[in-house]
Amino acid sequence: MKNRKLRCIVTNCYNSGQQDSSSMYKFPINPVVRQKWMDNIADIKDINLFNSRVCRRHFETQCFGKTKVFSWAVPTLFLNTKEVVHQVSKPSKNTFVRRCSVRNCSSRSPSERLHFFPSNPEMRKEWMEICRLTLDNKWLFICGRHFRQTYLPNNKGNLRKDAIPEFHLGTEEEDPLGKTVKSMKSCANRSNISFKSEDSGIDEESFRESKPHNPCANCLDLQQQLAAAHFRIQQLEERRREETTDSDDEEEEEHIFMLMK
Repeated sequence: MKNRKLRCIVTNCYNSGQQDSSSMYKFPINPVVRQKWMDNIADIKDINLFNSRVCRRHFETQCFGKTKVFSWAVPTLFLNTKEVVHQVSKPSKNTFVRRCSVRNCSSRSPSERLHFFPSNPEMRKEWMEICRLTLDNKWLFICGRHFRQTYLPNNKGNLRKDAIPEFHLGTEEEDPLGKTVKSMKSCANRSNISFKSEDSGIDEESFRESKPHNPCANCLDLQQQLAAAHFRIQQLEERRREETTDSDDEEEEEHIFMLMK
């Protein structure tokens, strides 16, 4: 049904009063955008803008949403003016980059797959405590490197419901998994060297002359403990010998004294 009470405010618009209300747009509430409308249309200073409308004929195609013009839209077409003051300036979209919420974790989308924190309040609270997060918000994500392999996405692409973050939670000075991998590689390298030596038929003398392998931190610590224990044993043995010698001397002196009597 045509609504002839609503007329386009643009001067000499031949569609004025010929379009239905869905094609007639109110002046925007935003004062900056509203002023742009007024500057482009011109000659409307003394007009009440509350009931004023501008028809769709004066907007570019990019200005239209599903049911109305966008909040940034500005009329630029068929305005009976020599020069349009304000052109359409579509705001650029800010690309939202998802980041893992765990401290010191560099994972982000789209290179890394991130998962939402659980919606269940108790589970969500537990995750936040584990990850040492104090501020809850809608956009909390976590990447797969913080979970066991068995918890990672199934065929549907979701984490298991009982999944709990366990690794690389920003509380360790070093990456425990990385440290374990390095230790395993170090042990494997030492095993490979020993295995090659046996296969090569190297005799004991040449093996002794070969350069010793650098021990790991755990081995050094164990060696120091053993050395300290050995030194302590030596001290105790020497003390026991001294005590035994003193006791023997006292018995011998007592025996001589008895003979002299």
